[in-house]
Amino acid sequence: MAVIAVKLVALLAAVAAVQADRDPILPFHESARANANRIFNAIHSAGRQWGSSLNHNGFGFIPVVVPAGTSFYHGGYAEEPPRGIEWLAFEVEHAEFFARPPGGRHGHRPPCPGEGQLHLLADQAETDGGGCDEEGRVRGYLQTYHTTRDAQLLYLDGTSAGKTLIGTLDSQDEVLRQDDSRQGGIIEDEMKRAKALCDMVTEWGWDGIMRMEAGFEVIYCNFSSGLHLDSSLRTLLVEDRMKGDANLIPLWLRAAAERYDGIGGDRVRMDFSSMVSGFFFPINISSTDPERPDLVRLGAAKREHLQDIKAYLQSVFVEPRKFVVNWQAVVDMIVARFDKRLAAMASTSVSPDLFISELEGITLTYYEAPGVPGDITLAREEDDRNRTAEAIDRCAAHYLRPASPRQQEWTLSDALIHTSLTTVTQRICSDLFLMRAIFLGAVPDAAPDAYLIKRGVKSASMKQAVDESRAIARNLVQELAWTTRKKPQVCSEEEILLTAMWPFGDSVDHFNPGCVPFEEATARRRSYWQPLEQRPYVE
Repeated sequence: MAVIAVKLVALLAAVAAVQADRDPILPFHESARANANRIFNAIHSAGRQWGSSLNHNGFGFIPVVVPAGTSFYHGGYAEEPPRGIEWLAFEVEHAEFFARPPGGRHGHRPPCPGEGQLHLLADQAETDGGGCDEEGRVRGYLQTYHTTRDAQLLYLDGTSAGKTLIGTLDSQDEVLRQDDSRQGGIIEDEMKRAKALCDMVTEWGWDGIMRMEAGFEVIYCNFSSGLHLDSSLRTLLVEDRMKGDANLIPLWLRAAAERYDGIGGDRVRMDFSSMVSGFFFPINISSTDPERPDLVRLGAAKREHLQDIKAYLQSVFVEPRKFVVNWQAVVDMIVARFDKRLAAMASTSVSPDLFISELEGITLTYYEAPGVPGDITLAREEDDRNRTAEAIDRCAAHYLRPASPRQQEWTLSDALIHTSLTTVTQRICSDLFLMRAIFLGAVPDAAPDAYLIKRGVKSASMKQAVDESRAIARNLVQELAWTTRKKPQVCSEEEILLTAMWPFGDSVDHFNPGCVPFEEATARRRSYWQPLEQRPYVE
């Protein structure tokens, strides 16, 4: 009955749009192409602290399943489990911050509040009251839970738990709630926000909302369903701790930083085949702040368009989970293949010879050499353009092939994501082969294959080819805007982080792995794998 009711709501919303003399907007492949880089990055960053912090204004709505047996943590001021809506943290340090007794940092002990008066003591919306000791002081409790069944949540991507005015709350306040009234400030409005979201997802039979701030959290709608309380431990007063609570925030931040590349522990399974993104729709996403044109946001769209998005996502989310394609795994393979290569090619510190090696290494994988006798030349024959076009298509499609066997099962979300990823890989591969064409254009017609290696970049035409190609690579890296580029790199673009991997590696690479220049990572580097009697002793 709940599914029917929600479908009826979506239908009524569409009818309302028609009655307002307009057609409701729907997901559009042209929008997926226009926003291809943003959709790619949203998928890459989903459930990852680093990218979701950098691209903090989320546009995505993704159903997720948390498997039975997953641990969660809750910090508050009551020993018993909450009776209604409350917050759960994925990391214990996150919850411990909210389990600290309030007031101790300021040298005084607040009196125990009456029932229902404990409000916003730890940046939370409300608790159930209680939690006082025999002297009438507020006490904190750290509770540990585990899920007794698979829990279904609505994940809002980006930094959607950030209580800010710069767009982090748009997916909730502008799309899901569409409520301009506030009880107070943004933080004070949090319980009203949580209640509105829970009212919506519980109609679908779901358990809560997953969001991210410094760490991932869940707004859990009913603690009496699907959760088991493992422990509820009263925390020490600040004056009873050896170090006070000064380091609670650094400990919390370090725990959150451990999730830069993912929540880990198989704790969340995302249904990208049911993903709905504002980027799928033909809406205005311009920044509303002239000083921050980079801050695209859902709040810039027309209210009726946001109503259409809400109606559409409701119609999608009441359907059973699909899990047809794990698009994040596809995106990860694309980033792993191209990221460091493109970064090296865009860097002015990389030598021209290494640039050419990177370019040939990434393009010739997909290029079929002409047959004899043409294979001893640089393939200037007439059909070379066809070979290059085929190579570009082969390159663009390579990492999307794992999604193809189940194409008959694709949802519209799958098809839109595929459109976006194809747009991205086509751009990457086209630019790579454009750079190759620039180099070939700098080589005399009769030059042999080895010309580029033997001649290097000594000629003016070859130097110009390097400069032109490096500018293309730099522009491509900027437009892709992969968040991996903003993460500090262990090694420079001209080095490899190396440990001994048979049959390669010296003893130093095993006992003291580190950054090794490209020119030193050769077949001669293999002393660690020599017979024991020949291996030098390393302390």
